[in-house]
Amino acid sequence: MKAMLKKIFLIISLPVLFIAGCTDKFDEINKDPNNPVAVETGYLLTYSQKTIMDNLRNEWFAGRGTQLLCQHWSQNNYPDEDRYLIRTTTIQNAWRAFYRAAANLQQIIKMNTDEATKADARASGPNEHQIAVAMILKAYIISIITDTWGDVPYSECFNPDIRQPKYDAQADIYPQLIEELKDAAAMINPANGNLTKGDIIYGGNVAKWKKFANSLRLRLALRMSSKDAVPLNEVKQLPLSDFFESNDDNAKFKYLDASPNEGPVYRAFFVNNRNDFTITKPFVELLAGRNDTLNVTKTNPFDGIEDPRLSIWAYKIGDEWIGMPYGMNDAQTKAFAPNTCNYKNKPSVVHEPDFAYTYMDYAEFCFIMSEVNGWNQTWYQEGIRASMEDWGVNNTDIDTYLADVPAANQENVLTQKYIALYMQPEQAWFEYRRTGFPKTLIKPGEITHRVFTDDGPVDIIFTPIVDGVTDIPNRMWYPVEEQGVNQPGYEAAVAAQGPDDLMTKVWWQQ
Repeated sequence: MKAMLKKIFLIISLPVLFIAGCTDKFDEINKDPNNPVAVETGYLLTYSQKTIMDNLRNEWFAGRGTQLLCQHWSQNNYPDEDRYLIRTTTIQNAWRAFYRAAANLQQIIKMNTDEATKADARASGPNEHQIAVAMILKAYIISIITDTWGDVPYSECFNPDIRQPKYDAQADIYPQLIEELKDAAAMINPANGNLTKGDIIYGGNVAKWKKFANSLRLRLALRMSSKDAVPLNEVKQLPLSDFFESNDDNAKFKYLDASPNEGPVYRAFFVNNRNDFTITKPFVELLAGRNDTLNVTKTNPFDGIEDPRLSIWAYKIGDEWIGMPYGMNDAQTKAFAPNTCNYKNKPSVVHEPDFAYTYMDYAEFCFIMSEVNGWNQTWYQEGIRASMEDWGVNNTDIDTYLADVPAANQENVLTQKYIALYMQPEQAWFEYRRTGFPKTLIKPGEITHRVFTDDGPVDIIFTPIVDGVTDIPNRMWYPVEEQGVNQPGYEAAVAAQGPDDLMTKVWWQQ
């Protein structure tokens, strides 16, 4: 199996598979009149799965973007992004990569639909199952695109004849994604056969893809439920067996331990030689069960209870758990950095080359079920247990923690969900924006650190570099390039959604 994966990764590294973004003619792939080459849909599927994770959890979009916005991580030098000055190249490259992955998935759908190509496409599995899997993954990445930016191109962006696709309103995108997930799940009948090539996430097991489709549908339905509760009420009617039922159903992409196919965090630290990231003080304090002593109105709902996941994600400095104060300036950050976890010298499990990165997991499903069932205690505890088991916590420590943890309520469930979303930073950020939890994050104007001088204590206030940011940002800026290549779409989106700044709320937040 490992040899096969290496072969697949080698093939997908070839330039021929680097299909352009949503406005380019991706359906022209491999139409070389001199040397026509057919690319099997299985290879396109592997490439799409890997492209999504490579760019969603890399040192740029995650390390200098979503990991900071959700305050799981901080930078330990050059911390401008911690203070919300996100680089234009980070935004542009993520936009391109996400749409490139979506375009490849659309190509899989096309090749399994067109009469001229569907027979050959069956070499990678039943046509209808390839279509369904591509639809599920496309809905996944488009949901991240729209939750990151708001109104974005969708309905026209896969039409090669439209060079400047319109920006669809998020209010229109969400119902369409939910319907596509519903349709994809309905297309899957395990009796008709599994995928035979290209599926790294589930090894071709379409029964698990059906569960992923329904669980993702539930996620999106909950996220939009304040605007329209009908999709949530509909998906809740499905039997529990149609959703994730245990960690065995988790949708994960596991990398290899050989170059160049290691995971993005490993490559950032040990291939690109970047040692820029460490765990934040707010996250460490939350996990260590300690209250914020600088902002006394902030209380830790798990005060006095140490989370066993902390020792998996961090290590003590001397006898203390110490995280990086969030959002200091460069000089302050570099001065404090020697006191925090140096993952280059002592890597955690997420720094391993073959770490498995999560698309969605059973723990999140449990916390969703707790919420939609009135902060249900059983689902709440099952979510904590599922997360801890997935990270390798032993049963004794899990049982001890569950015996001490306070009962389910809105804050406790959503704060535990935030913890369980470690290494899914975009989802932790989206959920904070939806719910306002956890309450322990450092906001602009609050104290992030206190230093002691000869003249007495001096408080360091978290001060964003970007003007007008008064809370955790609600979105990212649109790529600067869009203002040139798709000016009509960009201008219409800004007119409809609001200013192209970090504080404009997306539809489901309003």
